[in-house]
Amino acid sequence: MRVLFGISNDDTVKGIVQFYQDKYGEKLEYKNVYYFKQFIQELSTGNYDRAVMLEELEKFPTNNFAQIDDYLFKIIDSITDTFDAKNVVYVASDRRKLGDEFLSKLFNLGIYTTLTGQERTKGKVTAAINKPYLKKDVKKYYDRIVASENVYKTSEVSELEIQRIITYYRNQNGVVDKYSEIFDRIAVQYTDEQLRIIVNFLPQDVRDYLKEHNEKYKRLFVKIEPVEVTVIKEEVPQKVIEVKKPPKEILTKENDAKVIEIKKEPEIIKQIVVKQAPVEQKVVTQVLEKEVVKSVYEVPKDYKKAVCFVGAPKVGTTFCINAIATTLAKKKVKTAIIDVTRKRDTYTIYTYDNSGKRSIAAESLRYASNGMNEPLIYDKLSIYTAMPGEDRKMYNAPVVLDTIKQNNSILLIDADFSTPVDYFKLCQEIYLVQDMNVLNINQITMFLRELKSRGVAMNKVKIIINKHVKCALTAKALIDGIATYTSYDLKMFDELFNSSIIPYYILPFDVENYKKYIEMVYKYSNKFATFSDDFQENLKKIINTIYPTEGGVNVQSKTYTTTARKKGFFRK
Repeated sequence: MRVLFGISNDDTVKGIVQFYQDKYGEKLEYKNVYYFKQFIQELSTGNYDRAVMLEELEKFPTNNFAQIDDYLFKIIDSITDTFDAKNVVYVASDRRKLGDEFLSKLFNLGIYTTLTGQERTKGKVTAAINKPYLKKDVKKYYDRIVASENVYKTSEVSELEIQRIITYYRNQNGVVDKYSEIFDRIAVQYTDEQLRIIVNFLPQDVRDYLKEHNEKYKRLFVKIEPVEVTVIKEEVPQKVIEVKKPPKEILTKENDAKVIEIKKEPEIIKQIVVKQAPVEQKVVTQVLEKEVVKSVYEVPKDYKKAVCFVGAPKVGTTFCINAIATTLAKKKVKTAIIDVTRKRDTYTIYTYDNSGKRSIAAESLRYASNGMNEPLIYDKLSIYTAMPGEDRKMYNAPVVLDTIKQNNSILLIDADFSTPVDYFKLCQEIYLVQDMNVLNINQITMFLRELKSRGVAMNKVKIIINKHVKCALTAKALIDGIATYTSYDLKMFDELFNSSIIPYYILPFDVENYKKYIEMVYKYSNKFATFSDDFQENLKKIINTIYPTEGGVNVQSKTYTTTARKKGFFRK
């Protein structure tokens, strides 16, 4: 029998396996994983007969039981999408009792073997592995549950959720630029039926804007009849909404609108009827240019950017990111470093002196992948990383970046040549870091060619020449070498980008700067501000391209006109 365990303690798992083999005389083939996402992925790909999951497999970043239960239910629902629920053994936390609301939901998903209280023993787990409970065994605990009950309650939206959405819109202070983007983010979290309920409570200026500019909003209310909503007030302060007289018309099944009832402690009952007139289909195209170079530049309040930095080993990619990040953070810009390299140097640099920091940093990326923001924080700088060697494919890159972007203005992604391609696709710019070592050229061109073949636009690419020294090897020659992929046998060429127009920047090498950086890493300090004036001026050019921090930012990145390039240079 093949068993997948999701239990954080390996010794516990070994004890269960040994207990099972001693009692039943059957050897178990098993695997243990330590994260919910790994558990889901393993079940979807492995051929397992049983799955044993401990509810407390992971440490939760909140003490709010409602949030924890919502998160757990989504995890378990995902498990039952790919694995037979009847073969899941769920070891509940000590706050559960058979028949409670949460376990009732699991019962409706088909999970009948749940161990609570005094049943959470090795003996009970092994017995459940050998013979999972049947529905008839536990049905008595859930008699009050209607088998066909919709556990998602798709027609309901809690008033607390509505209040949060209203508050979020009001915090925009009437700046309409983000109204549509916010609604699109909300829309993916709710059904159309729920959205029709939510919009009834949005501020009038928000609805007016969405009616003209958001296609999703328009589609929701084409040929929609009046929606009657009954809300029982929670203890959440809000303005009193005056009652309109309810219409005589009866809602039909065709319009998909339903009456919702939120069951809370009754205080004041208000009936609200909102008539939704069909919206005229008018397409409005709005172009927002956020990075126009002006003589005086004011950064928009909603300015967000994700930027990848990548280079060969030892070229100074992490060095560049740290210099940029600490400078931006000192200017009070909310900045995030996201380390998705194999080595995780960021983990080592920012946590070497404190075990508490290590425990936070080790979990920060995994939390972000699950939509929770729990980074290692240094004032305006947030660090998202993990233990060196942890599998980066287990993270959901779009969720990681979306979660972090909601809490930061600038995302600096530390990548290497093995980083999943999604990060390069989702970022706005890719800074290729190269030093004066020409032996790295072949690795870089092979990597860029792979990105290009995977659909990553090469117009995202900019170049930073780090540790630059003036010599016969010029910056122009380096860029010419990187611009074209050449096979080792010199029979295949592929132009990756136009080297005459690609933006590039130089960070000069200085012995004194190098000494200071060695001391910074050794003493765990950030003193890039003490580097030479030449270095500071060149660093400022890169930073102002990523995030314009000063007025009069018309500093242009360097480009040059190529002359008689030598084919096959560096590839003899």
